[in-house]
Amino acid sequence: MRAGNLLFLCAVFAASAMAQPARVDGPTVKVGDVWMYNTLNGWTGELAYVSVNTVKKIGGGDIVMESTSLDRSIVSKILRNRDFNLVRIEAPTFTRSTLPYYPNYAFPLQVGKTWKQEVDFADTRQPDKKIRAKLEGRVVGWESVTVPAGNFLALKIEVKGWYSAPNTGGSWSGRIEDALWYAPEVRNAVRYEYTDTTDSQRYNHEVHELVRYWLIP
Repeated sequence: MRAGNLLFLCAVFAASAMAQPARVDGPTVKVGDVWMYNTLNGWTGELAYVSVNTVKKIGGGDIVMESTSLDRSIVSKILRNRDFNLVRIEAPTFTRSTLPYYPNYAFPLQVGKTWKQEVDFADTRQPDKKIRAKLEGRVVGWESVTVPAGNFLALKIEVKGWYSAPNTGGSWSGRIEDALWYAPEVRNAVRYEYTDTTDSQRYNHEVHELVRYWLIP
C-alpha cells in the first residue's frame, strides 16, 4: 500500500472516531427547545399529523413539554424524566401514563449497552384496562439516517418486549418493538418507529420523523 493511501485511510478512520463518541451523555435540553415531527402510518406511509413539541419547564428531575398540532387545535402536556423518557401525556380528552417511565433511553449511552424495565400503562379512556410490559433496551450502533430535517449521524436504539393486558372483558398479550435514532446534536431522536402486535394480528405501527428543530444555545 502506498504511503499516501495509508495516510488517507488513517485520516478517514480518525474522522470517523471523532464523529462517533464512545459515550453519549443525556441531552442538556433547555426551556424553549422545539422539535417538529411528521407522524406517519407505518403500514401505509401516509401522513397522519404534524406535531410541534416545545420544552416549557425543567425542574425537580422532570421535563415538561407542550405538544401541539400545527393549527393549535390540539394541545397536550407531556412529562418526561431527566433521561428524557416518557412518563405521562395529558391530552384534552384523556391522560395516558407509562409508569415509572417508558425506557427509550438509559444515559449515558454506549454501543452494546442494555437495560431492562417493567412498565405499567394506564389510560383514562379505558380505566379497567391495565397493561404491563417487560421491556429490554439495547444500543445497536451508529447509523447515518436521513429524515426531512436532513441527514444525521445517530445512535440506533431498540426496545423490545412482551406485554399482557387483562381487563373486565378478558385478556390478551402481545409484543412491542421500538427502534429510534438519537442524534446528540439535535438533543432528541430524529426518527422513531413503534410497533405492537397482539397474539393474532398486527396492531399499531407509527413512524415519527424530524422535520425541523430550533435549539436554545
